[in-house]
Amino acid sequence: MIKKLYLIGIGPGDPKYLTLEAKDLLDRLNLFLIPEKKGKKEELTKKRTEIIKFVKGDKPFQCVYLSFPERERGINYKEKVIEWRKKKGEILKETLLKLEEDEAGFLIWGDPTLYDGHIDIVKDVAREIGISFEVIPGISSFQVLGAKLQVSLTDLSTPLTFHTPRTLRKIKNIEHPVIVFLDNYETFNLYKNQDLEIFWGAYVGQEEEIFVFGELSEKTDKIKTLRKNLKEKKGYLMEIYLLKPLKKNE
Repeated sequence: MIKKLYLIGIGPGDPKYLTLEAKDLLDRLNLFLIPEKKGKKEELTKKRTEIIKFVKGDKPFQCVYLSFPERERGINYKEKVIEWRKKKGEILKETLLKLEEDEAGFLIWGDPTLYDGHIDIVKDVAREIGISFEVIPGISSFQVLGAKLQVSLTDLSTPLTFHTPRTLRKIKNIEHPVIVFLDNYETFNLYKNQDLEIFWGAYVGQEEEIFVFGELSEKTDKIKTLRKNLKEKKGYLMEIYLLKPLKKNE
């Protein structure tokens, strides 16, 4: 049985964004747990494996692919998520009990502490079966977005908040910078008449990354068209964006 599990943040997809701590751990461990994506999302599974190969070179290693179910859609969002996480926890628990290595790494896209959920899942499983775990931070796509577009994520004397589309659309006016993850609802469209800048990126930190930035009112339609085309081409969309109030000339 696994005695210690490492939740390893691997960044947004390119090995160059691995931290030294993550790289050293990937090099040392022999066993890795990887969520198995199917269909057009299969490349997300392959990219995790490619990152391990990049670090380990010719060294042998083993991957165990976890067939987690897709989250059920429905109006009771929180209940659906809780139920989904319990199912994932059961699959993870059964897997950990069967494995014979002492340690294993669980590869997490981006950073494990941001809109992921696996820390809470692993915490419950570890408590139940008596193992320890450690969380290794990773670079998140919003950091890469800011760096690539050469924009500060924060403004002077203002907060920076993180949102999903569900929480963003509860805000009437955006008065300070906000980071938005995976906006399947194109929620930015609600704010196109406000004086805002948008810094939008898809597949940020990967070879196929693409960016759009400028005044929101001028870029809304372009982003909507681009989102549609990218989803049709790849079958999925990984996106992140920053909204900031336009700075008024003093």
